[in-house]
Amino acid sequence: MTTPHNGSPRMERRHWRTRVRAWFTERLGLKATALLITLLIWLLVGARERTESFVPVSVTPVLDSSLVLLGDPPPLRALIAGSTADIVKLYATPPEIRRTVSGDVPDTLVLDLTPSDVRIPPELSADVRVLDVQPRSVTLRFENKASTRVAVLNGGRIRVQFAGGAPAPVRLRFEPDTVKITGPRRIVRRLRGIYPVPLTIAAGDTLPHVADLDTAGLGVSVAPAQVKVRARGVPPAPAPTPDTTAP
Repeated sequence: MTTPHNGSPRMERRHWRTRVRAWFTERLGLKATALLITLLIWLLVGARERTESFVPVSVTPVLDSSLVLLGDPPPLRALIAGSTADIVKLYATPPEIRRTVSGDVPDTLVLDLTPSDVRIPPELSADVRVLDVQPRSVTLRFENKASTRVAVLNGGRIRVQFAGGAPAPVRLRFEPDTVKITGPRRIVRRLRGIYPVPLTIAAGDTLPHVADLDTAGLGVSVAPAQVKVRARGVPPAPAPTPDTTAP
């Protein structure tokens, strides 16, 4: 059996395997630190690099007090030039388009938009530039507001009951007994009253209680938002039920 001489292909392969293994296994801490520093440098350079990207834009119409906006404004986006870091910040604090809308506008209003309409947050206004806004127009729909006074109705929302749960036949008095509602004219016209949030009062309690008015899902505001309610006419306690099981 002959031993392979130095420099044979088998020895060369063994030598390279040893070097590769050493590269992956020796000085791991130093190599990890070097890799981390390289990654940080790459991220820092990338964050300062100038680039262009689209970011969302919020539309905030400043309405006359007699108008109600129907639906949300459509989504917009702006093409922004700036560093990657600054553009990322705009996702947390989006640019904005604000337009004042007077009370004599038609029911449907089309606003033409330009890059100059886009407001950048003050802390970034010197570092980024708006190149474009898409779409170049936005359609807003309005409805006139109306106000009227309506009655505060119980509708079984507020109950007066004895300790056992039996209802007490009392009269309830609201203070005030009418409130002012404001909202789109078509909604205000069909409302005949506002109901309170459910509340239970113990029989015999004649102190005034505060009841919130329930406007959830109505699309109107109400003033005041709360009323006082007091039970009138203290009823007698219900007679005990006779024990029919006694001999």
